[in-house]
Amino acid sequence: MALEDIKIKWQKIIILFIICLFILPAAVRAEDYRVIFNHLDAAGDDYGPGDYQYPQNHIFQNKGHLFDLQAATIFESESEYKIRFSFSNLTDPWGAEYGFSLPLLEIYLDNDQGGSNQLFHSGANVSFNPDFKWNKFIKISGWWIRVFNPNSQKENILNINELSLNEPGTNNNFTLNKVENDIILRMPKSEINSFQNSKMIVLVGSFDPFGYDHFRSLSNSKSYWQIYSEIEIPAAGAPRVLDILVPGGSSQRKVLAGKLPELPHLEVDTDFAESEPTIIDYLKPINRISLSILFSYIVLIIFVIYKFKYNK
Repeated sequence: MALEDIKIKWQKIIILFIICLFILPAAVRAEDYRVIFNHLDAAGDDYGPGDYQYPQNHIFQNKGHLFDLQAATIFESESEYKIRFSFSNLTDPWGAEYGFSLPLLEIYLDNDQGGSNQLFHSGANVSFNPDFKWNKFIKISGWWIRVFNPNSQKENILNINELSLNEPGTNNNFTLNKVENDIILRMPKSEINSFQNSKMIVLVGSFDPFGYDHFRSLSNSKSYWQIYSEIEIPAAGAPRVLDILVPGGSSQRKVLAGKLPELPHLEVDTDFAESEPTIIDYLKPINRISLSILFSYIVLIIFVIYKFKYNK
């Protein structure tokens, strides 16, 4: 009877071992990324220069902070980059393609020689420091992803057909998905070259498919569909931006104050990732054999213990 119990226990261990051999490599491959950049932003600061308020329509009211970007994290694998934009609350009142309707994300990357110091379109009503010259511009709504370089042909932003939700001009090399309150953007490395020692500006507006450059317009009084402020907004040049990622020690209120405010950039220093490997780095393919051997030793030890116990 004791021998029969040993056989049953041994069979269970063998089955468990085989399952682990299949699951472990798959799990490691699925998460074979390393973090090369992480930036946290203040919570609840989706108020532009400090006094912007949401439109009065019910889709904007009593839903929390709908445009509050709280963090941006860049992951790197052998073949692609993944950027996770973490929001306070992503809602989808209009049934968007990617599961969020309200934020408009713009990402400007300076990661190569040359580039442009001007906005691709002027809808955000901001400006850049002379030291920041972007080479890649990624624009994201809940319906599409658009990718530009400084030489890209500009769309006619007054043409309603080009602004429609059904003709997005989406870049098929970039993929987008929403996981809870995170927007996750994936792109092959060939699309943007490298993030190493690059500069980045990230800003968030309120998406309006019929607004100038897709940005929701501003008002000096309470409005059903416009962003408004009880403090007088300049007739021209006021930023249509609700949230930005600012460097540590900077104040968003001060950065976005005035007409065509100059945005600071973030430094993407990838060197820190080399000296601080995560558990994912230790589980890369080169270590899978070692993990399998270790697991085999554990199984063997368990078997010997059981055998010794029942033979005693």
